Amino acid sequence: MLINTVILFLRDALPIFVLLGMLIGQVAVTKRLVFCALLLGFICSLIFIQQVDVLGQLFAGTGLELSLWALHFMLYGGVLLLGFGLFIRPSSSLNQHQSWSVLVLLAIIIVAKGTNFLLYFNGFLNQQNALQSMLIGTLLGLGICLSLAILLYFFTGWLKRQFGAFASWMMLLVFVTGQLTNALNLLVQVDVIPEAVSLWNSQWLLDNESEYGHLFNVLFGYIATPTSLQVSLYVALILLPLVARHYWLKFIAHPDRGENQ
Repeated sequence: MLINTVILFLRDALPIFVLLGMLIGQVAVTKRLVFCALLLGFICSLIFIQQVDVLGQLFAGTGLELSLWALHFMLYGGVLLLGFGLFIRPSSSLNQHQSWSVLVLLAIIIVAKGTNFLLYFNGFLNQQNALQSMLIGTLLGLGICLSLAILLYFFTGWLKRQFGAFASWMMLLVFVTGQLTNALNLLVQVDVIPEAVSLWNSQWLLDNESEYGHLFNVLFGYIATPTSLQVSLYVALILLPLVARHYWLKFIAHPDRGENQ
């Protein structure tokens, strides 16, 4: 029970803390906004759990997996919208745009990751001799998550000061890209996409189930045995926003540059 609780924190709770640390380091938010975002995400998670059976019956029994994958896709889209407001079309209402972005992103990831978390605690809370181990595991997992969130907060702030807001936003982009790429396994489970052969196996270098494996999986989407679809999607989701920004700066925001070259 103790080990399972710690692993659950690393797998499902850690991404929430990672995103929280990066967002606070990226944009200026108030404690009230963070509290409202966490509360909204918790309420939405409870509603989502109540509808699990209904979702599971949709789309020939694939509704739950499709819903979870859609949440990860919305998370990626939310980071793109944040970047659009920061670098492409900044406006006088930038602070309001940032606040809404933080609110929505945190609520989405809490629903996507917190659902398994709440189901686990609900299932084991009434078991005999389970409460003590669960509490110890919760304290250990919470300590790990908070420590990493604080480190990422300071690192994101340092990265923003040294290299600009775009560099710190790229950390967010890499993080959500890894989450979306890993979520492809949900579609494989329900045969929406076929299971493919792995391109390579780096288990000997970094095991998926090790502590660093879980950490790298959360931060960068590390997979020891990725498929061609996962690698292609990962690269495309990172490169496309960069190409779009380059095109915008060269031909739209500063059209004279493109004409002179």
